[in-house]
Amino acid sequence: MSDAARVENPLRPGRVILRRYAAYLAATLAVLAMAQQIIVAETDWARMGSAAELLREAAAFLPNLAFMPEVLFPLLETLLMALWGTAMAVALSIPIAYLAAKNISPFYPLAYGFGRGVIVLSRSTHEIIFALLFVSALGLGPLPGILALGCRSVGFMAKTTAEAIENVIPGPIEAIEATGAGPIKVFLFGVVPQVFPIWVGNVIFQLDINLRRASILGLVGAGGIGLMFAEKMQMLEYDKAGSVVLGITAMVIVGEYFSNRIRTRLI
Repeated sequence: MSDAARVENPLRPGRVILRRYAAYLAATLAVLAMAQQIIVAETDWARMGSAAELLREAAAFLPNLAFMPEVLFPLLETLLMALWGTAMAVALSIPIAYLAAKNISPFYPLAYGFGRGVIVLSRSTHEIIFALLFVSALGLGPLPGILALGCRSVGFMAKTTAEAIENVIPGPIEAIEATGAGPIKVFLFGVVPQVFPIWVGNVIFQLDINLRRASILGLVGAGGIGLMFAEKMQMLEYDKAGSVVLGITAMVIVGEYFSNRIRTRLI
């Protein structure tokens, strides 16, 4: 080998390459160790059924089509929960986004910190926790589910709206301010037209997410199709539980279709 071939690349010294691959190896070993602990060590493999047993249990969930008419009303209730929960989140997110947008937030940093705190609280708390709190306070039914969806969704809506407001083009806002317009008119005519398409897309996306969330809130007593699914599983009526799963799947597919159509037309 020539002397030129032995010259170390100055852009990638050997010690840098060695440290990099040593870090890769350490990360790989850590992941494998965690996988071995969680998947292998903490699994009771003696209770694992054979392939035939697994197929037999799965076959027990084949939908009972005669039960499908009884699934329709809980599905409608779930849809209404998603709609009203999203509407609540949209209504609450607008003032919170106004406070949480750094470029227009009044009484900065007090109002800005409050708006961002609400966003963090909403986004860091799972909808099941909200549902448990509201069920314990209000009892069983769809109202706790609506409130849980609204409280969980307001963080996403406010955060995305606030970020869209912070990224608006300042030119139109400065032009409106030059006319002597107040803060409300500046917001309505300088900010809203720029963020409206993004806001509409986020509303549709949030409704699509809430349709899925509403399907499981019934597991903790917050109404909807999830409550029926929990009841059928407790009664070991697996074929009817399969009918519930089929209904949820159909509802989500239809909701996905219409949300895509609406998003395409409006944005």
